[in-house]
Amino acid sequence: MNNYREIRMRISVPATIAALLVSAVGHAQSARSPVNPGTPEPDCTMHVNYDRNADLPGYRLGASCIPFTRTYQLMPAGQGREFYVAGFSDAAIRKRWEACRQDTACHTAALAGAKPFIAYEPRLTGTVDSFGKIDPESDVDLKAIRRPGYFGAPRYAELVTQAEVRTYTVEFTVPRDSYERRYLGKTGTIKLRGWYLEGAGIAEGDGPRRRALVILNNGGGSELTAIDDPRSPGVERAASGQYVLNKQPDALSEQYGMRHWRGFVGILNEAGFDVLITDRRGNGISGGVAGFNTAEQANDMVRELDQMQSGDGLRMLTPTGELLTGPAAAGKLMAGMAATEIPVVLAGYSRGSYAVSWAMQKNFVRDCDLDVPDGGCKAAWGRSNIKGAILYGPNSGGLGYRPAGHDMIEAALRTEYNTTYYPDSDVFSNIDKWPGLLIVKGTWDYVESMEGSLEAFRHAREPKEIYLFRGPHPLATQNPENMRLAGARMVAFARAAVLGKPRVEGARVPADLRDLVTASPDHWERTTAPSQP
Repeated sequence: MNNYREIRMRISVPATIAALLVSAVGHAQSARSPVNPGTPEPDCTMHVNYDRNADLPGYRLGASCIPFTRTYQLMPAGQGREFYVAGFSDAAIRKRWEACRQDTACHTAALAGAKPFIAYEPRLTGTVDSFGKIDPESDVDLKAIRRPGYFGAPRYAELVTQAEVRTYTVEFTVPRDSYERRYLGKTGTIKLRGWYLEGAGIAEGDGPRRRALVILNNGGGSELTAIDDPRSPGVERAASGQYVLNKQPDALSEQYGMRHWRGFVGILNEAGFDVLITDRRGNGISGGVAGFNTAEQANDMVRELDQMQSGDGLRMLTPTGELLTGPAAAGKLMAGMAATEIPVVLAGYSRGSYAVSWAMQKNFVRDCDLDVPDGGCKAAWGRSNIKGAILYGPNSGGLGYRPAGHDMIEAALRTEYNTTYYPDSDVFSNIDKWPGLLIVKGTWDYVESMEGSLEAFRHAREPKEIYLFRGPHPLATQNPENMRLAGARMVAFARAAVLGKPRVEGARVPADLRDLVTASPDHWERTTAPSQP
């Protein structure tokens, strides 16, 4: 994800929005504690730098204080955890939105908060090296798109380059989303472009290797083929003393942190998984204006699976440079298996994790079109070959575990701008219907309260794991060892999900929030040191 854009959008909302919308909702937050009753009280405070630049509550571990994201909205007195379910469903936020619309201040603030999430996101790929720069809305020579081997130059030396000889450059055809059709009046189709990496299969004992696919979804604004040179400073300390993301691109990099996300592509593929990753609609080398309708991006994953089977709407460049289109491309990927046969794990980072959450809801619960007034709900997709979800930096607990006011922003997006963005509590309350879940996040990841992530984990079925590292949401300054360990957990979960294991090898079940936070490995984000006050 281009986290800088996400953070700038979030803080650009008028400062009064939280107070205005909390008033409209009637959900006041207590200032007495950063956690709900029944959760161990923090016993220390630590200052973290990038990207919070703040003192956070923490739990003491020896001489260290391990900080975590506080609970943004606490349960009102007399209410239990059902507060986070009943109060933040699609129906509940639409009902509150009707009241908010009658309040000028509330309505104005909510619309101001929603508008950044329908904004065009400029493309960065090709701004440092012109090779790889394309017009995503036009017909594209697939040879003009950077491939894994591009990142094998000594200055990058990325793991993913080892997959060059087994990587297909792929292009899928999908419809424009409802915001573009209904609000912008755009018609026709767009293209989603990226890579398909063939894997060697998953070994289990002495048996034959089993082919399985992981579909990775980038974070918001992320561009799969953007340059991320390790020599770029990425983050600097401003005159104010706060740590901020440098202006990007710089002389060396187009997008900070992308090498870590591509690192997960390489780790999963090295472990034997086939991996499909495209820039999501509205981002990078994919077409489209809008990049925020995550429920539509959920639909894209199934479209991609079906097109790989049928060839309809598919173009691809083979590892040997042969261009295949339509029927000639049918059945060339997924080890020749059907779209409903190959074992699939869906994975996503940040906004991409929202898309995965919607896909799991649509597949195992019901398929609702919440971005159009006459959308309604249909039966779940029911694809039994979808074996689990990996959510990195997610909103797994739904709107109730986000800051106050985000529920009215989401209601405005759905009703006024034909866009479904944040997962609501309907998704959160149905996680137990998913076949497996891995949550990965930094201890001071801002997206949702740490209690929300833990509640989602508790609600999930085995195989499951929640894995924390000491760092923020953005990728730019993550400790490489943390990223390596996170990748190893992704592999362990995907293996368990695909092979039908009852548990994830090496996973631990936290006793409570303190146990979860303090079990994080002792590797810190690069601008933050535990010795700071």
